[in-house]
Amino acid sequence: MAHYRITVILKTDIVDSTPRLAEQTQAEMGLQKRQHRQFISETAIQHRGSIFDEEGDAYWIEFPSVTDAVLAAMEMHQSLRTMQAGKGERQRLAIRTVVTVGDILHQGHDTMGMTMSLTARIEKITPPDEIYLSHGAWLALNKAEVQTSFVDEFHIKGFTELEKVYKVAQKHKTRVILDQYIVFVGVRGWVSLTKSNNIELIEDFLSKYDDMMCELCENYGGVIRNAIGDEYLLTFTEAKSVLIAVEKLCRTWRTIIGNRKLGLSIAIHKGNINILRSYLYGEAIMTTIFLQQLNTSIQSAKDEISVIASGKVKDKFNGTDQERRFQALELDKIKRQYIRDNAREYDAFRFIVESDR
Repeated sequence: MAHYRITVILKTDIVDSTPRLAEQTQAEMGLQKRQHRQFISETAIQHRGSIFDEEGDAYWIEFPSVTDAVLAAMEMHQSLRTMQAGKGERQRLAIRTVVTVGDILHQGHDTMGMTMSLTARIEKITPPDEIYLSHGAWLALNKAEVQTSFVDEFHIKGFTELEKVYKVAQKHKTRVILDQYIVFVGVRGWVSLTKSNNIELIEDFLSKYDDMMCELCENYGGVIRNAIGDEYLLTFTEAKSVLIAVEKLCRTWRTIIGNRKLGLSIAIHKGNINILRSYLYGEAIMTTIFLQQLNTSIQSAKDEISVIASGKVKDKFNGTDQERRFQALELDKIKRQYIRDNAREYDAFRFIVESDR
């Protein structure tokens, strides 16, 4: 039975998705779609919303209030940027979002009506990274919760009167994520591999390497914050998980490199990370990068696998069976003075993984 019902709609889609899809394999397209849908759905549910229709990478979501819908949209935009911190503006995934309210005709699993047409029309004039509101949605919005500004009046196809459109004022402030275990991974022998100019071999290695990193994060609660060439910056929230993930990486490394002389230089530190739009910064990140450089400088063999952790990480395991696996560095053997001094400041330890035994 068909019936009309006043409905708050949030519609979101990925900007310029067609060129992106042209550069992806079928498996990559499927994975991106599943991950993006899960992200959109989980964020909507947190704000009492639910997906009622989808078209490719576009989603129609119903909410009980305009304010809930706008707050969900703001979180989607902010979280998506946070998840892609470190990616350039051209590489990252961007969305646009529209919120409207009005009568919708519900007939079984089908929905139709002028409000849905209005939503689709406003979407076409919504720029990337923006949240646009219809006039009706703006009137129903709690202005104390969300700041907005007037965009313009538009001639909307199919509508006789001009439609006033508003946008949500999104302030790109730094987001601080507290108490993260930061892992910086670099590949020993990477430069020699790239100089070989064997593109097929390099692509095969990078594909397996990236698959391994994604699997580690998925299994142990990690997040890939940045990836450039052979270097990955990961974060974890649990101390136990970060050690298990690092051990797993070291133990399975040989399965992806085969007979190639490639090792790993890994650093682990604990601290806060700062994220502004697509940028990562903060003292904890710089310390982790320093420890990875220290690791590289004191262990030069191309096929060596070694891990250095800061005192902040080691302290978490004091009094446990894991404590014995942190061995203090022999700083007197480090030749460069400033590296030796900084290593003392950060209380650096070599972490012994199972593959060393």
